[in-house]
Amino acid sequence: MADEEDYMSDKFLAGLQDVRPSLVHNRGKKRQIEIDTKKEDFKKRQREATATSGNIDNARLQQSLNTPLSAENKGFQLLAKMGYKAGSGLGKQPDARTEPVGITIKSGRGGLGRDAAVAELTLKRQELRRAHLLSKAGIESREEISTEAYRQRATHKAEERKLQYDIKRGQQTCESLDLKSGITEPDLEFFWPPKPKDEDETGSEEEDPEADETSKDEPFTPSEQLGLLTGYMRTAYSFCYWCGTHYEDAEDLSTNCPGPTRDDH
Repeated sequence: MADEEDYMSDKFLAGLQDVRPSLVHNRGKKRQIEIDTKKEDFKKRQREATATSGNIDNARLQQSLNTPLSAENKGFQLLAKMGYKAGSGLGKQPDARTEPVGITIKSGRGGLGRDAAVAELTLKRQELRRAHLLSKAGIESREEISTEAYRQRATHKAEERKLQYDIKRGQQTCESLDLKSGITEPDLEFFWPPKPKDEDETGSEEEDPEADETSKDEPFTPSEQLGLLTGYMRTAYSFCYWCGTHYEDAEDLSTNCPGPTRDDH
């Protein structure tokens, strides 16, 4: 029982964050609580007034500037004595100002150059982000390139990756179909997956040099390689790479397959 806290003690009442003065019997603490409460209320009203006064004063100022001076205004009367007429410019120059200089009341607590600094910071962040994207895409940051050109380049790289993936899978499928048919060598070198380096070195002495020259004289783009590969499997085995289906014959293939390309599917 000795360790239990007395809920009627001053120690417990002092630890409360929100204490009503009517619950405190000590006059000194009651007075202090009332003072702290009034201070908090005053600060709250001050913050609310600061947030709204700037907009109100600015709107009132703009309204006053948009209202022309009346003929009874002392300043207008002085200008009229010097030859000023309503609607004309101040001065003899043809491009003399006819409208007052705009004024905006600064309600924030930031420095006078903060807006310019924020704008400059935003611009620098955009430049750094653009340079990062260009570097990620393999383009020099100093090279001038439009957004559309960057998108086209990114799309082209994505299509190249997709082509390489389809070629790799097509090579594996073609090799499997050829081996099942008793074919030990591909009709074109890229019809099968590349051989490991050890196999290339052991078989280099038996390779026909004329065949190497022929393969070098016939370079194919990835798109052309994929077209030749899928076309060979369609003709030789009635197999459509895009459908993933082995049809019964050429007639079944032409009837039930949408077409020979990815776009057809």
